[in-house]
Amino acid sequence: MRLFKTVLAVLAAATLVAAPADAGQPRPPSDPAGALLAALGTHSIVAKSSPDPGTFVFDLIRDPRFPGRVNDVVVECGNSRLQPMLDAYIAGGDVPDISHVWRDTTQPSCGFSLFYEQLFALVRQVNTTQPAAKKIRVLAGDPPIDWSRITSPADMDPFHDRDGSIVSVVKTQVLQKHRKALMLFGLSHLKHDGGSGAVAQLEREYPGAAYVVADHYGFTTDNKRLEQRLGSWPSLTPIAGSWLGTLDTTYFPTNRDYPPGTRGFPGVDAYLYQGPVDLLLREPLSARAILDTDFLNELRRRATAIDAPPDGLEWPEFFFDRERASGVLLRG
Repeated sequence: MRLFKTVLAVLAAATLVAAPADAGQPRPPSDPAGALLAALGTHSIVAKSSPDPGTFVFDLIRDPRFPGRVNDVVVECGNSRLQPMLDAYIAGGDVPDISHVWRDTTQPSCGFSLFYEQLFALVRQVNTTQPAAKKIRVLAGDPPIDWSRITSPADMDPFHDRDGSIVSVVKTQVLQKHRKALMLFGLSHLKHDGGSGAVAQLEREYPGAAYVVADHYGFTTDNKRLEQRLGSWPSLTPIAGSWLGTLDTTYFPTNRDYPPGTRGFPGVDAYLYQGPVDLLLREPLSARAILDTDFLNELRRRATAIDAPPDGLEWPEFFFDRERASGVLLRG
């Protein structure tokens, strides 16, 4: 009996030594997709930064729990003027020119996005397995621009308010219809910290409508040590009530200044970790877009029409030069 107690004491001591410093803190859920979907029980919207640095979004949409919990996927790279075309495609219709939905937005880089090209095709395929009540709709959030009518910089003026367009789409197609949505946009559109982004504007009328998720792209300082605290991946860690909420805000890439002593990631509810930033891959370009000479010529026409500077991303040549100079990893 004495020997048995001694062994237990040694094992207990070893456990204490091996335990991480934040062992008493709440651990990230082992099912990040489930945790994200659960947020829709108390929110109308889950708003996640996009494009995805990993495969989380695609895995989420393939998850059998996704249909029925999410009615709409609202996207940044989609021309809202072409919503009827997008609806027909997502419903399984024969739409040979569907690429116009993401190529004809106000953002030239959307035209080369493999993420959105694959996302639309995936949702369309998932819908083939679902009953009508669980079919997912994809909503285009970018302003309803008609590039055939853009011949001067002034013609672009009605289409600069991208957040206003997002607000209009989400308000009329999601919130007023009491539906549930996954929003996929750059984080600046999503944070609900009183700014001018789309979610912040929506929540002035619909307080607490969104649960905002930021992807991990590296801490500004002491990154490797903090990544070790994040643990295994993928994981979804709430900011409030976790050690992330105790960090000084300067550890996060906020792109704005906050008063000294501010803690956590302002405007963000949860932090999605898909692996160390040094292992994250850049989004590959769409080969279909690169090889489409008609599309490239149209981009050059648009750049000329709006007097884009020669070093602007509106010009495919400059865009390609920048991509050639970049590695396949986000860092390195």
